Amino acid sequence: MKTFNESERICQNTFLNAGPFWFASSPGKETPILFTSEEDFTFAMNVIAQAAYLFPNVKILAFVVMNNHFHFVIQCECEGEICEFFSAIKKRLQRQFPQIRPAKLDLRPITDLNSLRNTIVYTHRNGYVANPECTPFNYRWGTGRFYFNDIRVHKSLGDLNVSQKRTMFKGRDPNLPAEWGIVDNYLDPGAFCSVKFGMAMFRDAHHYFAAISKNVEAYSEIAVEIDDSEFLTDQELFEQVLRIVREKYRLASTKDLSNAQRLDLARSLHYDFRSSNGQIRRILGLGQYEVDCLFPMGK
Repeated sequence: MKTFNESERICQNTFLNAGPFWFASSPGKETPILFTSEEDFTFAMNVIAQAAYLFPNVKILAFVVMNNHFHFVIQCECEGEICEFFSAIKKRLQRQFPQIRPAKLDLRPITDLNSLRNTIVYTHRNGYVANPECTPFNYRWGTGRFYFNDIRVHKSLGDLNVSQKRTMFKGRDPNLPAEWGIVDNYLDPGAFCSVKFGMAMFRDAHHYFAAISKNVEAYSEIAVEIDDSEFLTDQELFEQVLRIVREKYRLASTKDLSNAQRLDLARSLHYDFRSSNGQIRRILGLGQYEVDCLFPMGK
């Protein structure tokens, strides 16, 4: 068994010998809802697979499909190729979802190993935070559940006939590699993404699993940078609130807060933790009118 230092050195060398790395995201706040059904999300997953095949220099370490936006963690030499990759996705999706047309890609360089780790985990946390029925390990629309998890593939693209492929891709046969596996009616991300390379950025499975549930301050910084929406679960946010209550107000519980302190804390949750109005109401026990007056919807 490798020591901590040995494992960390291997990760660091892997990082330094690759790159450059990028965090690519489309704006969730500026894009209307795109995907509402399982069929919609499945189609988006397959479109991303097609684009990955067309742009082999764009190596996807991690990605997630949300109902109106995307996050990608990418290794690529050329920014322009990443933009072309996203344009191909958008062009293909526009036929089914014309409201995606104005969406643009925000590209941010990732300059160190710790930032890369945080960005991968942030990407994988998105789906599970938005959907209370999910865990970080079973959100289906992205690479999250494929990290350090043995997802069995029982069927490949070569097992389908031309008609089935046309149905799957809502168009012509994409002529993708026959050996690419199929999981839940979409192409296995392990076939078209650099999942193993992404996992190599973590010392081991325990390191990755711990990162999923810790270091929420780092994910807060990423969310603020890209102006992302709600990114902590209610339980995680409540733990942060308790910490603030004890450190800032020197109180033992949220029940001891004055109304002025609650409103002050509400502003912190809104601006620092990107919390939704609904989360703020639930966590602080404020009324809907109070919170909506503080943070009018659409502002």
